[in-house]
Amino acid sequence: MQAFPELGFYALPGHAIEPKQIFEDVTAGDSLGFGSVWISERLNNKELGVLSGISLAKSPNMAVAAGLIANLPARNPVLTAAYASTMMLLSDNRFALGVGRGFNSLADSLGIPHMNFALFADYFDILRRLWRGETVDYQGPAGTLTGAKLGMELDVIPPIIMAAMGPKTLYWAGQHADGVLLQPLWSTEGVAASIDIIRRGALDAGRDPASVKIWPIVVTASDVSEEKQLDYVVRRMSTYAVLPHILEAVCAINQWSLDEVLPVRQAIRDDMDQAKAGSMGDEGVTREHDQLRRLRDLWPEKWLYEGNAMGTAQHCAGRLKDYFDAGADGIVLHGSRPQDLASLLDIWPQYRPAERLAGRSVNPGL
Repeated sequence: MQAFPELGFYALPGHAIEPKQIFEDVTAGDSLGFGSVWISERLNNKELGVLSGISLAKSPNMAVAAGLIANLPARNPVLTAAYASTMMLLSDNRFALGVGRGFNSLADSLGIPHMNFALFADYFDILRRLWRGETVDYQGPAGTLTGAKLGMELDVIPPIIMAAMGPKTLYWAGQHADGVLLQPLWSTEGVAASIDIIRRGALDAGRDPASVKIWPIVVTASDVSEEKQLDYVVRRMSTYAVLPHILEAVCAINQWSLDEVLPVRQAIRDDMDQAKAGSMGDEGVTREHDQLRRLRDLWPEKWLYEGNAMGTAQHCAGRLKDYFDAGADGIVLHGSRPQDLASLLDIWPQYRPAERLAGRSVNPGL
């Protein structure tokens, strides 16, 4: 039984140079009491199926969450269903399937459709039918299937957790997904506003709003050196600043001004012009600490401290509690390796809403 089923962490956050780091990170996370490890995929040295199997093998207690499968049409639904069913059976139902919109640029390079709600809806339906043991004939946005089946029925259907940012996606996720992953840099007010939209979507779909589990991602740097703060927080923020529409979405949900961060975005782009950028987000974002210090000083203070958890363990624990008070069901800590979060977890029992979290499954979608 994990001490903190309400807390997860990202393994190999960002553009990890050495994927073997996952062996140490998952072992440390499990021993510290985290409830779940989340696996972010990159189509180079972070293939999701390989890392999921390693994570499960190194974690006798935590759940493993795909966080996220992006650009779903790159995978045949039967292969995705088989991946999830295998993970559920091997883990005694400690698995959640996280999905996201992905990148249109990657979709174009692979020759696959861009994601939209119709494609999501059909893909979700196909997965759930396959997991229930049905035979599926289908032709539509998600491709063509003729007599597709897994040849088995799962006792527990894998929960599907969807990443969402804008109001339309939040509302749709509340109607169709088992859980919702909120993107980094959301303030507690932004999380509360998002939860209201998600719960309204679930209610309008005739679902129990409380059945949809909501997990904000919080970039966290607790009791670490300045260099690690720069690496874990400022570099991660730089990545989000240059991804399409991220800053706009943050400003919309948090009710912050876009104008005050446009100079930061331009400075980051100027730095990226001097580096080789990749297709997955942060390969071209600077790793030089002097440049990161300059960017840190450009970021408005509230973006640094209201959109992340950064500082002493006590301060960070208080920030996490604020997100639970805003209505979150769980939190995924991002940026830091779990070994650097030990002091935070040491004092977390003094802050966690224990009564509300009693009896929680480690599976973030159940």
